[in-house]
Amino acid sequence: MSRTALTGFVESGGALRTAYDRAEPVVLRQAVDLAGFPTTGDVAALIDGSLLRRPYFTVLQDGVKPPDSSVIATRRVAGATVKGFMDTDGVRHHLASGATLKLNQVEDWHPLVGAINAELNSCFPAASKAFLFYTPAGKRGMLPHRDGSRVVAIQLEGEKEWHLYGTPSQAAADPGLDIDTSRDEVVLMRPGDLLYLPHGYGHAATAVDQTSLHVTFTLTEPFPAALASALTAEWVASGRPAAALAGREAEPSAAKAKALLDDLTQYASATDSRRVLERALRSARTRDASR
Repeated sequence: MSRTALTGFVESGGALRTAYDRAEPVVLRQAVDLAGFPTTGDVAALIDGSLLRRPYFTVLQDGVKPPDSSVIATRRVAGATVKGFMDTDGVRHHLASGATLKLNQVEDWHPLVGAINAELNSCFPAASKAFLFYTPAGKRGMLPHRDGSRVVAIQLEGEKEWHLYGTPSQAAADPGLDIDTSRDEVVLMRPGDLLYLPHGYGHAATAVDQTSLHVTFTLTEPFPAALASALTAEWVASGRPAAALAGREAEPSAAKAKALLDDLTQYASATDSRRVLERALRSARTRDASR
């Protein structure tokens, strides 16, 4: 894998890997070479070109999405009616009113962001996804919240004031808005700065005196349900469930269920946990285009 602007930070002993392992927030000043990253000009061209479709963009202001009718357009493509395109005029109107444009799945279409995303996937036991946040001066897209993931944010243009709340010990597994804002640490992010937040760390971010553009990579580790699903998928693929029930066709359902659970328990005790983790990660990293 070729080196990227983050390689030195994610290698063994690097600042980002160390912060990840210690579950500590960290700010790295003027750490990232921004050559090749998206710019506000690139975002403006995407808006004006009006070729973006859901799910590749979201419009937000203080966590609230405007009605789809004001940001979504329908087009005729090759004689067919296609829904979900960006309504350029509608999005421009909301941006002028202070809304944030969030571009989703950036790793799918931007080469450098995609390379960094792949590097993060290879270095950490998590599924990485990339998002761009284009925010007018003095505004914020989200209310104070926590993500159900670890966050790597790189400021690309403008300045953004991040408010950090609480400590990792207060973090919850799932995303949410129930944030204790009584402890407020303010971090001003300038172009080239990198911010890392541990899993579930409460935060909010506001553009300062000009349009802000930053890229966020979310590193989401598999939840228990995903690990359990990966384990049972391997067990089913092994053919053991069918073997465990062979010759038991006439037995009561409860007896057959117990036989399956007993076999699954034996299989789980002998299974390499790393293989189960990798299967869960492969599933999480597979993009669901319907979302």
